[in-house]
Amino acid sequence: MMISERFDVVVIGGGTAGSVAGIASAREGVKTLIIEQYGFLGGSATGALVTPLMKWNESDCSIGGISDEINRRMELLGYQEGPFFDPEMLKYVLEEMAVESGVDLLYHTYVRDVIMEGQSLKGLIVQNKSGIQEIYGDIFIDATGDGDIAVMAGAPFKQGREEDGLNQAMSLRFVVGHIDLVRFRMFLKDLGYEEKQLYPFLEGSMLWGRQDKLEPIFRKAVEDGILLEEDGDYFQFFFIPGKPDQLSFNCPRISGRYSTDIKDLTFAQVYGKKAIMRLITFFRKYFPGFEESYIVSTAVMVGVRESRRIVGEYILTYEDVIGGRKFPDGVARNAYPVDIHKPKPDRIKPSTLLVGVKSGDYYEIPYRCLIPKKVDNLIVTGRCISATFEAQASLRIQVICRKLGEAAGIAGSLCVKEKKSPREINGESLKERLL
Repeated sequence: MMISERFDVVVIGGGTAGSVAGIASAREGVKTLIIEQYGFLGGSATGALVTPLMKWNESDCSIGGISDEINRRMELLGYQEGPFFDPEMLKYVLEEMAVESGVDLLYHTYVRDVIMEGQSLKGLIVQNKSGIQEIYGDIFIDATGDGDIAVMAGAPFKQGREEDGLNQAMSLRFVVGHIDLVRFRMFLKDLGYEEKQLYPFLEGSMLWGRQDKLEPIFRKAVEDGILLEEDGDYFQFFFIPGKPDQLSFNCPRISGRYSTDIKDLTFAQVYGKKAIMRLITFFRKYFPGFEESYIVSTAVMVGVRESRRIVGEYILTYEDVIGGRKFPDGVARNAYPVDIHKPKPDRIKPSTLLVGVKSGDYYEIPYRCLIPKKVDNLIVTGRCISATFEAQASLRIQVICRKLGEAAGIAGSLCVKEKKSPREINGESLKERLL
């Protein structure tokens, strides 16, 4: 049964960028819908357990606008300190903000196809427990993270690095609870961890060959048959505000797979859980304070750093990033470095590449990177905007995706009010509005 509905702005994907896009659009007084595949907002932050926020510059993760409002609300509840936050509580905060803004939410829903009229995107065919429905809109915002809607509509795209098409490594994150963090901190202190790594925020990492203080312990576990060599390719943990006996883990890492291939996504979930079981066994045996610990949650989403990149009216480049280039239509500022998690599961090349702008500088992301070629009535936002492989490795962090979402939401509302297409919106005026 087809049930047709119409909205001014339709946001597909209620993740890091999409939730903010929907809030920004609805606050401008236009009828806004967010379509989301899960039963909550937040995407990578909440479903993939991607914590903490990375800093967009040298000092902090504050970037203004709706992103800062989210942080303040989380801080008032006691579930965020600096860049560190509780992903579970973020679900509640984002949903509250969306509902307060007047957003219509459609959870547990997938887009099956697009309704086109020439190059103009007119509607979507969606499917959920109620059956198949048609959703029409004036403006659509693709916040799927993978550019799904843009690709369905015929927009050109690129994927992976130039030499072999491989994407950055994915991760399946998890949370461990019932940890005696006092004992664990003392253990790390005895290993030589600095006070700033232990208090007030507890965080640490280990990568083979980097002479990390935890490396001898990981090596012993491999020799004892508890861990595999690959388990030490990337290991990282963070404390969670409001949860004094829990830690969030940014691992295991899965290389050589594509988030746009359902078999690879399934492999990542199965492989990741097996690795997590090895890690929890390792923790209990080798980490003081973890003897009675247990897995609290495993991410329902695979943590994807990079997949498709839409070809837009401008392609942001590596030279733009490290050169600190500014644009008249710049809608987001960023100084986070080019951070590439190796696409291949080898141990020869460095695990990550960190190259950024000079200290105190930043680059801007132009509005034109959000406008896909060959499709009208569509704005793309989040990690899949128009950029090279290297440039995307810098802009993919959450605070930038939030800012890109805010820019997309306001641009969408302007399209409705001014009866223009996204390509016709004045990017310089949008920049002034955001400032």
